[in-house]
Amino acid sequence: MPRSGTRAPELAIPVASLSALRQALTAEVGPDAAATALRAAGHAAGDAWYPQLAADEGELSETAFWRKLNRLFNSRGWGSLTHSGVHPGVGALDAADWVEAQPEAGEPRPSCFFTTGLLANLLGNAAGSDVAVMEVECRSTGANRCRFLFGNAEALNALYARVSSGDAVDAALSEL
Repeated sequence: MPRSGTRAPELAIPVASLSALRQALTAEVGPDAAATALRAAGHAAGDAWYPQLAADEGELSETAFWRKLNRLFNSRGWGSLTHSGVHPGVGALDAADWVEAQPEAGEPRPSCFFTTGLLANLLGNAAGSDVAVMEVECRSTGANRCRFLFGNAEALNALYARVSSGDAVDAALSEL
């Protein structure tokens, strides 16, 4: 039967399926390749989600945009996102209930890879230019929240270099 309307068809799957997919990919191809594949899949999903974020409201204020982004994720069971500016040119999205995280997993690094790809697509489309996204805190590692930092690639690459060399995120942000 043909579908009507402009909304792309969606498929709801159990939350455990995303966790199982990550575990299977990690076992099959290793953690780095699995992370890359999940980010790419999340980015591709953004192409279907963005029209819903951009629909019907024309130009949004900054507050209205973040509220609409939160509704988009929350209405699909992903959790609630709270936006804050943490440095000129770098923003943060925080979630204490993010569905991709597995609090019992004891992961060694943040692991909401699908989300980082999805957010990069959505925020990049909204900004009209590429946006990089990096998760710096994750409930899968035992943190109280998932925290996604976003900005231009140059700023996020500099931040990543400092954090991966041992600097705390806040110290690395202050040095940007």
